[in-house]
Amino acid sequence: MAMPDLITVDKDKCNGCHSCISVCPLKSCIDGSGEKVLVVDRLCIGCGRCIPACKQGARSYSDDTERFFADLEAGEDIVVITAPAAAVVFDDLKRLNGYLKQAGAKAVFDVSFGAELTVKSYLNHVKKNKPPLIIAQPCAAIVRYCEIYRPELLKWLAPAQSPMLHTAIMVKKFFPKYKNCKIAAVSPCAAKKREFDETGLVQYNVTMLRLKERMAAARQHLSGYPSVEFEGPRAERAVLFSSPGGLRDTIAREAPATVPLVRKIEGPATVYKYLDELPEMLKENVAPFIVDCLSCEAGCNGGPGTGNYDEPIDRLEARISKRGKQQVERNKKSFLGGALKRALKKYWKDGIYVRTYKNLGKRAEQLKKPTAEELKAVFTAMKKTRPEDMRNCSACGYGNCRLMAEMIFNGLNKKENCFHYLMEQLSEDEKVRSEAIDVANRLVFQVEKSKETLVSMQEKVSNYIRQTMEQGDVIDRSSSGMSGLIDQIQTVCVLAGQKRHVIDMMGKLSEQAKKDMQALLSAFGGVEKTTREIAGIADVIDDVAASTNLLAMNAAIEAARAGESGKGFAVVAGEIRSLAGTTSDNANSISLNIKNIVKQIGFSLELLNKADEVMSRMIDGAGNVEESFSEIIQSHSMMADSTQELTRDMQSMNKTSESLRGTSEDILQTLESIGRLIALLDDA
Repeated sequence: MAMPDLITVDKDKCNGCHSCISVCPLKSCIDGSGEKVLVVDRLCIGCGRCIPACKQGARSYSDDTERFFADLEAGEDIVVITAPAAAVVFDDLKRLNGYLKQAGAKAVFDVSFGAELTVKSYLNHVKKNKPPLIIAQPCAAIVRYCEIYRPELLKWLAPAQSPMLHTAIMVKKFFPKYKNCKIAAVSPCAAKKREFDETGLVQYNVTMLRLKERMAAARQHLSGYPSVEFEGPRAERAVLFSSPGGLRDTIAREAPATVPLVRKIEGPATVYKYLDELPEMLKENVAPFIVDCLSCEAGCNGGPGTGNYDEPIDRLEARISKRGKQQVERNKKSFLGGALKRALKKYWKDGIYVRTYKNLGKRAEQLKKPTAEELKAVFTAMKKTRPEDMRNCSACGYGNCRLMAEMIFNGLNKKENCFHYLMEQLSEDEKVRSEAIDVANRLVFQVEKSKETLVSMQEKVSNYIRQTMEQGDVIDRSSSGMSGLIDQIQTVCVLAGQKRHVIDMMGKLSEQAKKDMQALLSAFGGVEKTTREIAGIADVIDDVAASTNLLAMNAAIEAARAGESGKGFAVVAGEIRSLAGTTSDNANSISLNIKNIVKQIGFSLELLNKADEVMSRMIDGAGNVEESFSEIIQSHSMMADSTQELTRDMQSMNKTSESLRGTSEDILQTLESIGRLIALLDDA
């Protein structure tokens, strides 16, 4: 089963402030590439520096406190080993032992004696192997740092177990009644959990902080529990092991000449940098013989599992020092002061406390070093193109622009966490915002126009819908009227067909009338000619009357000459002259009448000629009428066909009109929705 991350993150509380990155001694074990700053557990050494740095309380650690108590309640046989730092967390270690015993622990051992065994193992290593350098390894965070990031230091890491594991091995080897018991460590350190899990020598990492919180939650006070001594041998000054320099002080008792060769160093701000430089110092022959190193500034007394983040170091040291003096005095009172020596001789055996380490350097090798070109590309993405852009401002938590770029290259951070990038982006965003405001103003103007246009459209669509509905009604009526019109056209076509023979008969009668008119014209021509001849006869008669009158005059003259004998002749001549005058008058009257007749006949001829012309035009018109009537009949037939097609179109238009009514109503509803949206946009 996969182990949970050692350092845990409450994502609901994390605000991405990067305080954790700023205090992390390694940087690479924190992933700031997302919205929340997470832990890369395979690269984390478990120093716990990020826990107090997170002011939101988003960071914590995993331990086994609850599982420990659950197993005690279930009847598990468990022995407890307590680290020296417990003296700065709990007021009375003996009553703490009583509390643990009442909870079900079979026994409680003091890890301070395990520290005494550890010093013995170190000195044995010096005597036996004569190493040029020894790096102390009580601190699990430093051991993990060497395994992952500085595997070249593993050959100098003390090949002995930590004080806690010395104690666990001692319990199993020299206390047979606890051989089958599980072991729980009351620990000041979250990183110890890995040490315990990997070695399998301790089954529970019960941190002092969680234990104290559990007691407080249950309102349990140590004053209510009996005082119980630690089981097993007593330590002397190794009770100082949890303090910086505790190893050096303990070595001073056994090998005082070695003390000047011990380098005491602690605190994440210095110890890891120191370890990085140590190989070079060894080459220069300026390195110490023993490096007494702890990850926390206050040593194990201020470890993440104690909760003593803000406690003054002097206060913590005072508690440990007090206990140290008590233990030294106690050892002096033993028989010849040799109780400790006898215990060390009894419980330390060569070869049983050996520790080996794993080279986990491949984990760190997964962090790639970018080439100059790759680094330049990252800097360009971070908007760092000039020397003055390299601010090294620490806002990202790394304190170094190059390191930030390397983390971005490895996917452990992002350019958006760079202060310079944000400022540049803010400047660009301000320009964009200004442009956006202009666009927004134009948009507001357009929205106003859109509102006006929409209102106009709504009115027009409403009118259109009304007109569409009216048009639909008209189409319905037109369709009905068109059906009646088609019936009438078809009736007209039938009647026109029936009347066509009448037009044909009219054409024939017109032709006959023209022939009769021609005959009449010819007859009138003859009458005119005859009448004119009669007029000539009248002229002859008139001439005869004139001659007769002349003869009568001559006869009268002759009768006058004859006298009496000529009287009778004179009477006759007078009668003749009277007859000649009458004849002349009649002839004039006849001539005048004939002229009138001729004139009337001429006028009649003109009328007949005109009538003939009219008749010709009538005949031509009758022909045209016949042709036109035929065309009308044909047009009516075509009109009937077209009108039927038109009726079908009208029916289709009627259906389309119905569809348009529904569509228009949908459009109107859509426009109303758009109007509401524009109103909302206008409000925004």
